[in-house]
Amino acid sequence: MQLPVVGAREVAQVDAAPADTARAHLSDAERRIVAAIAEAAIPGGRHVPPGGALTADRLARFLSGWPPRMVQGVRALLWSLELATLPTHGRRFSSLPLLTRARYVEEAAGGRGSLRGEWMRALLSPLKGAHFDDPALFRALDAPYRGPAVAREEQPRWLERVTRGGDVTVDTTLECEVVVIGTGAGGAAAAYELASRGRAVLLLEEGHLHRRGELTGRASQAFSRLYRDNGFIVTLGNAPMLVPVGRAVGGTTIINSGTCYRAPERTLRYWRERHGMPAEFSPAGLAPYYERVERMLGVAVADRRYLGGVGEVIARGAEALGYAHGPLSRNAPDCDGQGMCCYGCPTGAKRSTDVSYVPAALSSGAELWTGAKARHVDVVAGRARGVTADLASGAVLKVKADAVVVAAGALMTPLLLRDSGACLSSGWLGENLSLHPARGALAVFDERIDMGRGIPQGYAIETFAEEGLMFEGGSLPPDVLAINLPWVGARLTSLVDDYPHVASFGLMVQDHSRGSVRRGPGGSPLLRYDLSRRDFELLHRGLGLLAEVYLRAGARRVILAARGHEELTTQADVDAFRAARLRPRDIDGAAFHPLGTARAGADPRRSCVNPEQEAHDTERLYVCDGSAIPSSLGVNPQLTIMAMSLRAAEAIDARLG
Repeated sequence: MQLPVVGAREVAQVDAAPADTARAHLSDAERRIVAAIAEAAIPGGRHVPPGGALTADRLARFLSGWPPRMVQGVRALLWSLELATLPTHGRRFSSLPLLTRARYVEEAAGGRGSLRGEWMRALLSPLKGAHFDDPALFRALDAPYRGPAVAREEQPRWLERVTRGGDVTVDTTLECEVVVIGTGAGGAAAAYELASRGRAVLLLEEGHLHRRGELTGRASQAFSRLYRDNGFIVTLGNAPMLVPVGRAVGGTTIINSGTCYRAPERTLRYWRERHGMPAEFSPAGLAPYYERVERMLGVAVADRRYLGGVGEVIARGAEALGYAHGPLSRNAPDCDGQGMCCYGCPTGAKRSTDVSYVPAALSSGAELWTGAKARHVDVVAGRARGVTADLASGAVLKVKADAVVVAAGALMTPLLLRDSGACLSSGWLGENLSLHPARGALAVFDERIDMGRGIPQGYAIETFAEEGLMFEGGSLPPDVLAINLPWVGARLTSLVDDYPHVASFGLMVQDHSRGSVRRGPGGSPLLRYDLSRRDFELLHRGLGLLAEVYLRAGARRVILAARGHEELTTQADVDAFRAARLRPRDIDGAAFHPLGTARAGADPRRSCVNPEQEAHDTERLYVCDGSAIPSSLGVNPQLTIMAMSLRAAEAIDARLG
């Protein structure tokens, strides 16, 4: 069965209408406020230019790719600060003397864990991102600014099977056997498996297909093009954390670091015992699926030539302490260490699904529509019959199908299913949100580290994995480093000036905490997540261990985003940090790998889908993404999502007969 093809077409690099730059325009008054904040928060350094009017111009351009509601939020923050000083100083912020402004911003930014501190951080993050996205600064710091230019890209035949939703201006109806919503780890793997078995498969993707020549490696461009909500999804709870996920062909695989782990035996055993997953969910039972995924992705241990200075110092410190350590396995067999994994690999060396499973599925006969946002799954008499989607052009796409695979990710899948009236019977849809809470630490060395060159996440310490604590690299370019620093003023600019000597490394926890996801303003996911005392204490312990590794490697200073312990220089400082009674809000961090919001299990009262990932209450509706993962994995999840999706695709194929 073949899908209808909508005429001859040329697939362009960007599947979108021209940006409406007017929506991001800042008024003259707002530009003056931005300039006043930047002047106070970012004094000039050896290499860092001082903040001011130029920062305001950059911020206006920086916001041009943002959704209107987010731009309005930035404007509201600007005016809140502008008027906040009237009761205390009798004047608007922008009219205060520079020293007064600088003191005010520093005090507000230092209020970690308070509403005032979160408000200031939300305002300073885009401002820092705009200011430090400066090619002259990158050159001065000897940091790579963009990927190599691609003069001419090949046009493989599978591109003929891609339709841009922005080009289709009339309502359209299609028929297929299986429609797959989402092209990330789960959707792409399931689509490939089904297409290779001769099924007529249609892939729908809300985002766009980005070719290599468009991926410059610049964080500012990646956030607007490849990340959902520009990378600013934040949990609400006792420890607000950014949760970055992708929104493009490739899903989050296009912006992850390429780390590849199989699920630990302890986790699979928990699934069997707690959630009734079958005996096949064991290392031996899943091994054939993992092996197929690893062959497709070219998974191999990271090449030591490209581990960079961060790998060297972590190896040195871990070795001195007797910890197990070594290069990570990755899906980037041709990696040459350009350090841009999280912003779209410009060479295609990282085999994210947009360069692996999706092209393979299309080459096997599948079709892909981009700029197609699923509105709801069409359910009739308890059975999934297709999908209704809104195209980027404003037209409507109706897809009739014998089976529906939802693979929009653990944040968006439960929202779509709820809108479709599916997976509601157990009451668990959108609940059971598991994350990998993560914290990082910086260290300044006398030797050059050049963390911008080399694999950003190529090295690991694995001694503490069994207790649910994983240490993995996390190198940052200068602009993202500045965003992540809680500081302003000379402390900020001096550390950025030292960028060639700075190392970044991180850790994540296999969480016991759980949260939920609901639909928020503008349709974005609204995450509620409280970090448990157990998980926070493990994070606290992990940061102490990492600080000790840095010091044993020869670091002059260790930088933690922790209240009262921002800089550690001696073992006594580390001991004091370990002994400190801190709250979850006292240490800044992020979280990754959302899972579990439509979890699989044998009991329909405690899960949304069965072990074959078919909905308990809706026939022929399958969930093939991180939503179906029953609990936190403790390792990076892309291999497990793909392996489970191949297994589910086999069940779908058998069910279709």
